[in-house]
Amino acid sequence: MSCKLRNTVALLALSLAVVWCIPAFGQVVKGSISGTVTDPQGAVVSGATVKATQQDTGASFKTTSDSSGSFRFNLIPPGQYKVEATAQGFKTSVENGVLVSAGADIGIGLKLAVGESSVVLDVSGDSAPLIETTQSQVTNTFSGEALHTFAGLPENEGLDSLALFVPGVVNTRDNTFSNSNGPGFSTNGQRGRNNDQQIDGQNNNDNSVGGPALFVSDTEFVGQYVIVTNQFGPEYGRNGGSVVNVITKGGGNVWHGSIYENENNSIFNTLTNDQKQFQGLQQVPRLNDEFGGFTIGGPIVKNKVQLFGGFDQEIISTLTPDHTDGLAPTPAGLATLNGCFPNSVSLQQYNKFGPYSISAGSPFSTPTPNGDGTSSFKTLNVGTCNGVQFGGITRTLSTPLHAFNFVLKNDIQLAMTHSRRGISSIAKTLSITISAMPRTDIRPT
Repeated sequence: MSCKLRNTVALLALSLAVVWCIPAFGQVVKGSISGTVTDPQGAVVSGATVKATQQDTGASFKTTSDSSGSFRFNLIPPGQYKVEATAQGFKTSVENGVLVSAGADIGIGLKLAVGESSVVLDVSGDSAPLIETTQSQVTNTFSGEALHTFAGLPENEGLDSLALFVPGVVNTRDNTFSNSNGPGFSTNGQRGRNNDQQIDGQNNNDNSVGGPALFVSDTEFVGQYVIVTNQFGPEYGRNGGSVVNVITKGGGNVWHGSIYENENNSIFNTLTNDQKQFQGLQQVPRLNDEFGGFTIGGPIVKNKVQLFGGFDQEIISTLTPDHTDGLAPTPAGLATLNGCFPNSVSLQQYNKFGPYSISAGSPFSTPTPNGDGTSSFKTLNVGTCNGVQFGGITRTLSTPLHAFNFVLKNDIQLAMTHSRRGISSIAKTLSITISAMPRTDIRPT
């Protein structure tokens, strides 16, 4: 292939990638910061320069406060921000750790002190309101340490465990009737399958049964878990429950990564009451669950192009009891029947294809419940054959699982524009997710 042809093909591929990603701008993956700038007496300060800088990527946004002292940054990427305000005759006021969530507005107040602008006054934690007053939408965001220390999340048990700690959300228990990323949950009395599922603001709903289509459960892949439970903004409207938006991590301006491993083994477990009383088990069935992986992220071009990728796998080696209390002749009862009906064709077929003819899982008979908390084998009469013993059946089968998940994400800062009126500024960020956590399960046939 000639050099000219190679360049043409590369340019065409890049153009197609950009075109395909344009619809991502319309998805709910951006947030906003709004607030006011005031002086020590509480009077508004107009014409103040306000700058917001994303701490991970270095992307910065500038605007000026209007005549009422108000400012707003629209459509900025989610993450932690440093917001600073400067004005002539005042010290520079800085607030760190302003968390921007996807689809939500964070309101802050910046108070300036009299002095030289070269003097920096850190007011972090002093101006953030306890009650959100800039919008009626009820949004809860989990990020940072909450994602890595919350019980069950590092073990890959599902991110929706976080939703259960939000007001108005309850566990659906056995009434989910849909896929679930961990426990099924219901919001404000709606059905569990009425929750809208998104990844980076894009549709992630399984239209056949409800719930998520792709299961993002590895917290090392996730930057924010955002759940909107009430007073939805106009950009939503698909479902009547809640909106769950999983925001994947980006690369940032500093190379970083992680290597992690979790282990769960049956030697740490004990028999349940049901296994002891009705399944006839004498020891806990074998279980060895290994979950681990790695991530890496950083800048390809600082402040311009950042890359994030990760891979994980879960290997489960387990023996699963399969138990039924449906009455079937025990081996002793079957011997009694064979003695009573030696020439029965039906009984000969049952001996050949019945539950005890299949040796997989080493089936054994178990007593069945009597309805009073006790259990026993049942003695029944079958035609002219008396005293035939019946009971339940338990067998233990191997049910291994090997699952893979991976993500590869590229964030490109295309350009920056500023509002002439100084009320808002927009940075266009192109986020290309090459693979959004597909899950591949390998099971024996």
